[in-house]
Amino acid sequence: MTGPVSSAADSANAGALPAVATNTEKLATFAAAVATRALPPGDGFFDAVAQAMLARIAAVRDDCGGSDDDFSAWLVLAPSLPIASELRQSFVRLAGRPVLLPHFDVLRRWAEAEPVADLPAAMTDSERLALLYDALRQRNWFDEGARWTIAGELAELFDELTAAAVALPDDDAALAEQLARAYDTRLSAPLAFEARLVVELWRALSAIGRPDGAALQQLRLARLAATAARPMLVVLDAAPDEALSVAEREFLVRWAARQTVAVFYPQPRCHAATPVQAALDAAWPEVLAAHEATPPLIERARSLAATHPLSPLAERLALVSASGREAEAEAAVAQVFAWLGEGRRRIALISQDRLTARRVRALLERDEVLVADETGWKLSTSRAAACVDALLKTVAGGAYHRDLLDLVKSPYVVGGMASSPEMAASDARETAIFVLEAAVRAASAVRGLPRMRHALRQFAASSARMEQAGAATHAGPAAQAGAASLLDRVDAALTLLADRPAPLARWIERLEKALDALGARAALRSDAAGAAVLDLLALRHAELIEHRATFSFASWREWLSREFESGSFRDASVASPVVLTPLNAVALRHFDAALLLGGDARQLAPAAGGAFFNQSVRRELGLRTHDDARREMRRDLELLLVSVPRVVVVWQSEIDGEANLPAPEIDVLSALHQLAWADDLRRAPLARAVRSLSGDDVPSGKFSPPVAHRAAPSALAAAIPGRITVSGYATLLACPYRFFARSVLGLGAVDEVAETVDKSDYGALVHRVLERFHAQHASLESLSPEAAREALRRDTEQVFAPAIEENALALGWRLRWEKRLDAYLAWQGQREAEGWRWQQAETSVKRVFTLADGTSLEVAGRIDRVDRLVEGAADSDVGSGTQGSTRNEAGVSLLDYKTRTAKAIRDGLADDVQLPAYALLWAGREPSRRDDGAAELPGGDAHVLEAAYIALDDETVGAVAAVERDAEALADLARAHAQRLVHAFSALRAGAPLPAHGADSACRWCEMAGLCRREHV
Repeated sequence: MTGPVSSAADSANAGALPAVATNTEKLATFAAAVATRALPPGDGFFDAVAQAMLARIAAVRDDCGGSDDDFSAWLVLAPSLPIASELRQSFVRLAGRPVLLPHFDVLRRWAEAEPVADLPAAMTDSERLALLYDALRQRNWFDEGARWTIAGELAELFDELTAAAVALPDDDAALAEQLARAYDTRLSAPLAFEARLVVELWRALSAIGRPDGAALQQLRLARLAATAARPMLVVLDAAPDEALSVAEREFLVRWAARQTVAVFYPQPRCHAATPVQAALDAAWPEVLAAHEATPPLIERARSLAATHPLSPLAERLALVSASGREAEAEAAVAQVFAWLGEGRRRIALISQDRLTARRVRALLERDEVLVADETGWKLSTSRAAACVDALLKTVAGGAYHRDLLDLVKSPYVVGGMASSPEMAASDARETAIFVLEAAVRAASAVRGLPRMRHALRQFAASSARMEQAGAATHAGPAAQAGAASLLDRVDAALTLLADRPAPLARWIERLEKALDALGARAALRSDAAGAAVLDLLALRHAELIEHRATFSFASWREWLSREFESGSFRDASVASPVVLTPLNAVALRHFDAALLLGGDARQLAPAAGGAFFNQSVRRELGLRTHDDARREMRRDLELLLVSVPRVVVVWQSEIDGEANLPAPEIDVLSALHQLAWADDLRRAPLARAVRSLSGDDVPSGKFSPPVAHRAAPSALAAAIPGRITVSGYATLLACPYRFFARSVLGLGAVDEVAETVDKSDYGALVHRVLERFHAQHASLESLSPEAAREALRRDTEQVFAPAIEENALALGWRLRWEKRLDAYLAWQGQREAEGWRWQQAETSVKRVFTLADGTSLEVAGRIDRVDRLVEGAADSDVGSGTQGSTRNEAGVSLLDYKTRTAKAIRDGLADDVQLPAYALLWAGREPSRRDDGAAELPGGDAHVLEAAYIALDDETVGAVAAVERDAEALADLARAHAQRLVHAFSALRAGAPLPAHGADSACRWCEMAGLCRREHV
């Protein structure tokens, strides 16, 4: 088969599965036509290959004539460019004189660069994937979310079939019969569907009339072989039957019919050409025939020890297990530094475990050791791809606030924001982002650009009021305009990406225009990863411009995610002797030492087979099986161990509290070495040197960090705030360190956007309901019970309505409050009967105190509710003073609403600061007016008769007073707090420490726990 464009006749003639004998015959043909030579692998492999090549060239020159110094007519092909480079160096060295060198290259790279006439236009991989997806969609096979994955797996299967030179029958029934025989079961519905799926989509691609990439490569090789014009030398990293596909072997056979061809490869370990290979063959024996039995491991170990009394691996291989990822990375870094200290300059880091490899790279670069990364980074892990993903998330989520803020914070977005004489462009951008985020958080704008714009207007109005009051603010007109400009740009980008089905190429055009609207294109182009993203988009656009099938936004987004996941980029600017590379790229290359990261069974495992067909079917079809993958992995390990003089394998011995075993190959090799030479090759991790406080390097095991003490800083007198709130005073008493962090350092948790309605939101809504209700009805005397309830219910409905529109969960809280309307009105009626009348809500009070050093401290608070006692009310009615007397002097009650039970409030009264502080502020308050300036607050002669919490969460609403029925005791308590407050702040200004000694109840929800680390000292 030559690919999906095989003719129907070819397919019909391929009804039977290829037999093993056919493959054997092809291998025999190759061996007869092409000169091959196996050489012992190891340190001198490339020199041996170069010497053999020079001998071959000399023999041909003797027969055909030619210059002794001109080898330029020869073509040398290697499995990779690094191997070609090392072979070239050996060639130059062994030539011993100036010569014109052969052309060194890699087979695929060379073939694609050679001009070949009359080749048909190829179907690109991206176009094929889109066609497969569309075919699945037309047949309504699989869920939409699974189609791209299925299409990708089918594309891989078709490439495997092409590489194995397998032709599918034209009839899906015939393939189903073949599958049934291979599965050794009766034909069933799943098998019939599997056959139908593969054949129908194979035929759908065949109908396009253009070969795919794999088929075109085969056609290209055939055309090149037909016009072979130069002798060829080939070096492989394995035997030809393993290293070359069927088409590549056929290519060399045809080339050899016209020109000289010689193939060189490392001798397999089963020949035990070196002591290391003998040990590896004993650990991982190859079964060459079905009737052969493998001796037990102990017998193989005894035979190996008898042949080699001294271990060839003892000084070559070390196995190191670490207790976790960080310990694994630390051990790896310690080993690298040890090798560098020994003078080893070519070190390979083999990245089986990519997460550990990243950590090792970060630790090395922190110590100024750069790493050349040959594996590259997935585009999906880059900041550039994250910027695109944030844009798509913002579209899909309807401008959800987290996605939108992630988008505008991307370093690529709005890089060209206009500057001003007062502010650079970068500062203007940062300030605009700060204002936008502050506005969104302050208004709890969850999603939607209209909601964000409204939040920005609210924030601008609030900032204007603060400026009028003389308060400093970062939200000036320029910053607000910048934030609005950010929203305008995002709005334009989202409009371009509206969910209108379109072809993939059209979606790419929309994305590029959206990036332009965000001002991100130029910044992406100037970044290595960003340029790779833009180049990938441009390439896919060119490949898919003729593909007209349309895709929804969700389907296109999934396609783009797959492209980013499969794409990669490398930072070619780093040149370092420490190289990060995959296992299969180390084979035969020269390194002084190699460190394999992730030698456990999870990481060091053969690649999984395709999703289609089981192992027996894949074997009969000539496809790659799990056994083939394991054989290739063992070959890579073999070439690593024979080529590199010092190898260390590290892995995590434990993951999430469970044992993590080494890979079977490593485990068996360790057991064999223990049986043969009484050494399991296990070694302890090296200790990494750490930088001491004096700047010297000290082994980590000998370095002891200073003993940690509980935080107790002192503040400069100038840093002590001159104005605090009642809650700030309460914070100082609960935990001085928290006060230090919040009020002295100015730290605090960022306001979170409320995505759910919790009890604090419920309390705020109830406060607003009661404020609104009492502002309209200061007394219930003029209302009937029914009218009062209806008025309160109506206010409740109106106040809760916006919250319910924003989040339906608020409806549950409204229903909860409505169950307590009668209880609240009953309590209010009883209170009015005792002589109290509602006077004011949300009353601001403040008082100035003089400290010991003569400075002033202003304390401010806001009281939920102030009630005034009507003249002539009996003390027994109001619950304060002397029973039975009549009080004519003015008196007030300071009340605070709590959506808690009375019991919970009483349990916390012993440590309560709020009510005594309110009484203290009221007693010495400055004359003030309401916030709107409309009415004066109760006169200066009104003293506090009561300070209480109103418990709203019980079946019966009631007041819980700070001091029951004793106004004088409340006054004494307030005066005691005045003395305590003045003494505390006088001491702070004198340098008193602020220790972290909060009670567990205060520390449970403290946002400063990460600073004081009370739990860790």
